[in-house]
Amino acid sequence: MHRTTKRAKTIQACASCRKHKTRCEILDHSASPVRCHRCKVLSVECSYEQTQKPATSQPPPKPPNVMAESISPDANQRPRLDTLAPSHRLWSFVDGQNVDWSAPMLAIQHLTTLSAVDSTPVEFVNNDLSLSMILPEGRIDYLIDLFNAQYTPWLNFQPMRNSKNPLVDIACSAVAARHLDGVAGKEVRLRLQNLTRESIAQMVFKPGATESVEAVQCLLILSLWGPFGAAPEIHEWDTEALVATAVRMAKNLRLDHASTVVNDIREQENPNATNIAEACERARLWIALTNAESMLCLGTRRTPSSRRSPDDNTLIQFPPVLNAQTDLRDLRLGLSARPLDLFEEGVAISLGADKEEWALEMKRVLERIKREKRLLMPLPVVMDADQFYFHVLHILHGSCRLLALYHAFWEARISGPLVVPGQAWHEQFMPRGAREALISILARDMLQTSEALLVSFLAAPTTRLCTAPDTYFNMVALAAGFLVGVKFLVVRRTHGRTLAGASDLLLARTVAGLHRAACGTGHAAHRCALLVQNMLAKWHARDHSTETPPQQTYSISPATGLGVQQQVDVSPGQSPQSSLHMPSSPPQLPAEQETNPFLDVEFMFLNSMLGDDSAFWETLVQDQLTW
Repeated sequence: MHRTTKRAKTIQACASCRKHKTRCEILDHSASPVRCHRCKVLSVECSYEQTQKPATSQPPPKPPNVMAESISPDANQRPRLDTLAPSHRLWSFVDGQNVDWSAPMLAIQHLTTLSAVDSTPVEFVNNDLSLSMILPEGRIDYLIDLFNAQYTPWLNFQPMRNSKNPLVDIACSAVAARHLDGVAGKEVRLRLQNLTRESIAQMVFKPGATESVEAVQCLLILSLWGPFGAAPEIHEWDTEALVATAVRMAKNLRLDHASTVVNDIREQENPNATNIAEACERARLWIALTNAESMLCLGTRRTPSSRRSPDDNTLIQFPPVLNAQTDLRDLRLGLSARPLDLFEEGVAISLGADKEEWALEMKRVLERIKREKRLLMPLPVVMDADQFYFHVLHILHGSCRLLALYHAFWEARISGPLVVPGQAWHEQFMPRGAREALISILARDMLQTSEALLVSFLAAPTTRLCTAPDTYFNMVALAAGFLVGVKFLVVRRTHGRTLAGASDLLLARTVAGLHRAACGTGHAAHRCALLVQNMLAKWHARDHSTETPPQQTYSISPATGLGVQQQVDVSPGQSPQSSLHMPSSPPQLPAEQETNPFLDVEFMFLNSMLGDDSAFWETLVQDQLTW
């Protein structure tokens, strides 16, 4: 039988693929500029950017979050929040036409790429084909020992060293080289990054010849710790492609069945200890890989391609008794996996006609995340080892809860019709009783969770935070940005009265902590520090001319438990204008909101005696938290 379709006309490979004699293909013709798949994965310059243009038949390019509409089949029928006036969105202080806040972690990643990298030129001959051509054996061992001491505990498995397959050594050396100082250190980093990209190219485009446990470990490591302080073209490291390739390889190597093998060996009459140890290490690698993919998909509206099996969950279940025999790696793997699973369960709950059932299911998920928090809470102070790594898990737990709440609020907001400014949208969402139990609680919980996440970050030793996976700093930046957004909402909603509490100090210390945690210019912590610093600068440089002078503060009346107004003259501090593209001043409130009765009582977040606590938040979410 002959084919009736014509063979597609081939096009000449791009300059980079021709140079390396590799396959060149364009998978996304709608992107602008057009880049071949290899150059996109490796984040290198593609000659198609200048020679090709998107096909006219393709739809116009979308914002960075291309998955938002694919998640919800009826996305086109839902109300478009971007038709609302900017003054009625949480993120209105951030001006970015290509930022899609339905995927907040993607939005943060996009904003951090606006920060400049170290552009100091370093010239060297790029003909490195192996580690030994870049560093002597003693320096290679130094970098690998440094990685094992500072980075391996984050992985919860032991990376393999194989002289015949040095992929893991290359990845570990490239990550640890961030601690090398001076021009010579930068040259080593650049040369290692170039060697790493060539190694990735071989794994991505010649998978059959390179599939191995070492390759999976290499890709996993590089998806968690990207390069920095290098050329701008590798600034946007494609972690999604790296971890997806690692998952595909791991499945081909049947690593997803390793936990089942462990259970089968243990059920034997005389199990071999060596076989159990080897099988357990493979199982930990698979679970660590699924955790990494879930973490990198967190808040991006992407669905992970890997899943943990019941045997996986059995291996990492919380032990009935904690003692010296407890394997801390399995314990941390489980404490990471469960909140990630619960987040994915929460965002998978469909908001249908029965909104009260949806609200109940969301509440169950949030309560289970709270249970996991309780299990984690004492470990940083009661465990005899690895207290730091148990402590920073609070950042991951807080992010899972914050993003689950964020998703729930977003779904609730877009489920109904658009409302005019000043109209209470949440009264149309659910009956009043259910609304009181959900909408205002979601808003308050997000604020509490954001502040708790920042406190966890600041309580961790800064000298060790520099080794955290890059995405942890994005989590901190998101929590800080959310807190700044709430501060803008409150000051607009109350005509100049600021959110009570220590949020200003908390944000200022967060910026300082991110700067201290940065290994150098362009590091994820450094870029997030610049982003939060710019957000905070916008807050301090807000237009004070529209605020109610003198500024009002409140104390608690013992008789009524309500806020008692006091007048305090405050001279707001000023800060330099931010380099981030943001509005110069917060928009004004519509005139019809000025008579709202709840505006006379300021929200005292940390004081449970304030009777109008819930009333304030119900007022605040009426039309302000519309994202």
